[in-house]
Amino acid sequence: MQDIVYAGFMRRFAAVCLDQVILGFMLACFGFVLIFPALLLGFFSMVSMVTITLFTVGLWLGGFALLFGSHWLYHAGFEASSLQATPGKLALGLRVCDKQMQRISLRRSTIRYFSSFLSGLLLHMGYLIALFTERKQTLHDLISETYVLRVATRPVTINVVPTVPTQVAAESMARASL
Repeated sequence: MQDIVYAGFMRRFAAVCLDQVILGFMLACFGFVLIFPALLLGFFSMVSMVTITLFTVGLWLGGFALLFGSHWLYHAGFEASSLQATPGKLALGLRVCDKQMQRISLRRSTIRYFSSFLSGLLLHMGYLIALFTERKQTLHDLISETYVLRVATRPVTINVVPTVPTQVAAESMARASL
């Protein structure tokens, strides 16, 4: 059995930053595709100030629901999946697991997600306690009884087999340099 290596604070922080870039890009693209045409359509068909106000409130509420729902689905969904990590965590070789080192359920992942807000509300002290706990757990890890592990990543090797056109090109370049 391999040794358990708990993920350190800086690696986890880098994974969160990477996840925010990925999620932000996805939401910006998705939001532009949905919201921009809706704005154009809405403003061209508006008649009164009441209609404009209702339309604007509806866009804000819909945008907030889209933002919040996609953020939850991204984090809770990926961590409860067979990947056991968001794309940012995957890129840095991290996995989220329970006490038995197994995949966490969507329920536990959702608890972890919502308790991460508590970690942030306390002047981010909930995140910083990972520097002082034995298993490098944040407040939301302690609440949801989860761990973030660093897993061994295998280096990717690519075998390049020269093809006939590559060999011909190499030979003609060698002849040209003579």
